[in-house]
Amino acid sequence: MFHLAAVFEGGMLDTVLARRKVLLTAFALGLAQRVAAVRAAIPRYVFSRSWGSAGTANGRFDGPRGIAVFQDRVYVADSYNNRIQMFTLAGTFSRKWGTFGTGNGQLNRPRGVAVDSRGLVYVADTLNHRIQVFTITGGFVRRFGSQGTALGRFADPWGVAIGNRSQVYIADSSNNRVQVFSRRGRYLRFWGGRGSVDGKFSYPRGIATDPQGRVYVVDGKNNRVQVFTATGQFLRKWGREGTANGSFRDPRDIAIDAQGRVIVTDTGNARVQVFTKSGRYLTKWSAAGIAPSGFDPIGVAADSANRVYVADTANNRVEVFTTSG
Repeated sequence: MFHLAAVFEGGMLDTVLARRKVLLTAFALGLAQRVAAVRAAIPRYVFSRSWGSAGTANGRFDGPRGIAVFQDRVYVADSYNNRIQMFTLAGTFSRKWGTFGTGNGQLNRPRGVAVDSRGLVYVADTLNHRIQVFTITGGFVRRFGSQGTALGRFADPWGVAIGNRSQVYIADSSNNRVQVFSRRGRYLRFWGGRGSVDGKFSYPRGIATDPQGRVYVVDGKNNRVQVFTATGQFLRKWGREGTANGSFRDPRDIAIDAQGRVIVTDTGNARVQVFTKSGRYLTKWSAAGIAPSGFDPIGVAADSANRVYVADTANNRVEVFTTSG
């Protein structure tokens, strides 16, 4: 019969304890490595520069909203000045276009702005309830949409994004839906409707796409981000109303950086939050940390070097934040 004494006499207990110690050590090392990997994956942002102030002169703003980066240029929807301004990455003024009105090339409180691979600039001409398209230097190309609820019409369009095959995604805010068009403005499809269940919206605002074709929508009054396939199939969501990390109050805009991180302007909380593509919270910044005093983030864009450009609306300026990650 096997006795416990034999375990001691044969040295088996020492072996069992040794193996347990090895396993515990390995587990601790593995846990430490995982924690280190998670920490290494968290980007650390620093304030780099800013430009702009209140006014109507070149390089000044009145309520800047949407912002986009294409190659070495930054495009800003200077909303209450009813124009688009273009700058170098360093913030030097290049040109402007737009005046108040309803004619071709005229604007009424523009919000979102996006640039396609050809360099065409798409502007959400929000209070004219249409999308206007311009050359990279501001020449009028075309417009599509008008006020209404029918397919292909808009009610206060806010966000614009360019997806695969140059399809144009519009956050049709007051109609609580996303509409999709060809680059020439031909209506293709929509999804959404008013509500709080998955796939429904309450005043969607910012919109962005990733290289895999997924569509990210800031569902403003539902205080969340929703993610869809290119054809509108719901994939996931994150966020709720609140001040905790990962929660939102009146979020406005969204961008995807070159690392696939999702950057959201959490405007009501006066901060920017950063997430993985699956919605895991990574980090944030505000005036309590690296942002200038009075930080009021609304528009956001990221360039190929992962620099983040924020339209600081109440302060009438653009601010740039960099990260080494």
